[in-house]
Amino acid sequence: MAHYVQLACFPLALFIFHTSEFALAIVIHGASKVSTKSFLLSKEYLLAMMCGLLEYGFEEIYAPGMKSKMQISYMGLFLIILGEAIRKAAILTAKHNFTHDIKTFHHENHELVTHGIYRHGSLYFH
Repeated sequence: MAHYVQLACFPLALFIFHTSEFALAIVIHGASKVSTKSFLLSKEYLLAMMCGLLEYGFEEIYAPGMKSKMQISYMGLFLIILGEAIRKAAILTAKHNFTHDIKTFHHENHELVTHGIYRHGSLYFH
């Protein structure tokens, strides 16, 4: 991957992540119950993403050889796709039990999900 392609992949991956999170929230909870919070954008998050771009720039200037290691680029792309697949599988498995709001108390209609992708995590918490 050329350096400019790597750089273009970053905002593209972010766009795909955030729009798919928002779309899944609408599909699962309905448009009337979803707000712009489901885009998962905060000041702190945007600052972190800007720091990521700065890091990319510094690496490009001070360690350009890092950007030419194709296996690292492809491994990173693979990990992005794998992470997205696992997260989306978790959201689709949990359905209405998944929200972007952190809950601090038990809701009556909430159930503990232990099937699908969540069955793997339950092996560690018994």
